[in-house]
Amino acid sequence: MKTQILTVDLHIEKIARAYRSFAPADSLIYQLEVFERTLQANRFKKGCRIDFVHGNGTGTLRSELIKILNQKFPEFSYEDAPFNTYGFQGAIRVTVR
Repeated sequence: MKTQILTVDLHIEKIARAYRSFAPADSLIYQLEVFERTLQANRFKKGCRIDFVHGNGTGTLRSELIKILNQKFPEFSYEDAPFNTYGFQGAIRVTVR
């Protein structure tokens, strides 16, 4: 049986209705909240894989995601999601352990 992969697109226009009124810092905070809520909601689903699409910007969001994973979810593993699907470092795949 193939493990299903959940995809969460963290681009602000995909996750927030009122994103146009957000300051850049507010957008980042909102994206990180969605990331953490998703991890919390799936924390007991052993073997679950979640692809978090963050895009290829300046790397700020990506580095913050990795910081949260290392600090708050050290039991989860993560890696770059497949290049052929999301581009070079365009997404992180998290596996719930």
